[in-house]
Amino acid sequence: MNTKAEIRQYEEIPGQVFVAALLESVERMSGFVLNEVKNDQATAPDHEIIGAMVLQGENAMLLTLGTNKTSASLLVSFMTGIETAALDDNLLNDGVTELINMVGGSARARLEATNYKFILSVPFTLVGEGVKIEVKKRTDSFIARLVCDEIDLMLRLYKL
Repeated sequence: MNTKAEIRQYEEIPGQVFVAALLESVERMSGFVLNEVKNDQATAPDHEIIGAMVLQGENAMLLTLGTNKTSASLLVSFMTGIETAALDDNLLNDGVTELINMVGGSARARLEATNYKFILSVPFTLVGEGVKIEVKKRTDSFIARLVCDEIDLMLRLYKL
């Protein structure tokens, strides 16, 4: 059952549109079928790579996709056909950047007929052990955790 806070989040941040865009992009590019699971921060792996993009417009948001190197390696390997052992950090970062770009573009197209019109920034990655993004002025946010076997992704949207 949804709490009032969860319902308010969905009204203000179209999070499920971004989840659908991620699910579709991952399945189309890699063949993996992700499932959304209850967001349990305690069991989520540390993020070593975060793909990010700013969605500029009246309803500006920060879109991020956090994961670990194991998950990124599997995804990027299936997306590119390159063996996981041959993927260096640059290829992993590039693959995660491309994935966040696809998610942003797909969500933008899905939201075209709503008041969530935005321009996509250039996607980028943040890397390092236990890397995280802190938004100083927190307004509303949306978090979804998606998994498939060894793949574990954390999608976040921050209203700016």
